[in-house]
Amino acid sequence: TLIVDGVYFKFNRREWVLYLMAVKSLSSHCMYFLNPVLIKGRERLEAWHEAVNTIPREMKNQIQALVSDGLRGFQQLAALNGWVHQRCHFHLLASLVRGKGKRRYRTRGSAVRDQILVAVRMILSGESEQKRNIARRGLRWRANMPTCPPYVRKHILEFLEREHDFCAYLMHPHLNLPTTTSAMESTGRLIRKATRTARTPESLRLRAIAYLRLKQSVICNGFDTQN
Repeated sequence: TLIVDGVYFKFNRREWVLYLMAVKSLSSHCMYFLNPVLIKGRERLEAWHEAVNTIPREMKNQIQALVSDGLRGFQQLAALNGWVHQRCHFHLLASLVRGKGKRRYRTRGSAVRDQILVAVRMILSGESEQKRNIARRGLRWRANMPTCPPYVRKHILEFLEREHDFCAYLMHPHLNLPTTTSAMESTGRLIRKATRTARTPESLRLRAIAYLRLKQSVICNGFDTQN
């Protein structure tokens, strides 16, 4: 399994993205870091193709699945390489609770959003198909309620359309897929801290490579132990 994430940096007011990649075997609960790739500009599909092409061919031929945060284009990247695509659950759930703070129950749509979260978690779970079907029907109904915020409705419609990407771990249990990119994102934050004094893109790239070579791996559980 290939787990990926992009980390943004700026040099001279220009954006750069450090493309992080790690691989995890089907039986392991650790992911092992590959050399990151630094590319100028915003995170985009073409740059991910460039980054993935740096993976040694022998290793790349063994990859069976991709775990991503759901950036537009990852589905295409997975399809072109014949990989199963698992989208991050955390990013989906976070998009549904955005803006809900201490006063969430006074916020328009808070009640229906709570019900939507329950339905989404049910669909993402390993519960029976009957229970998940009931949750799907409830989700469609609540997404069309006047009190459902437009951006929540947008995420729900996308989720229902691409549900198989979020539930790949259920459809392919033998792959022992992680359901989040949290371990990679945590690593990204550590890299940002470790390279905070870098003044040029090349210095950043070299420091990031050195950091990941020293770190080597991090725990990244598949679903069987994660939940």
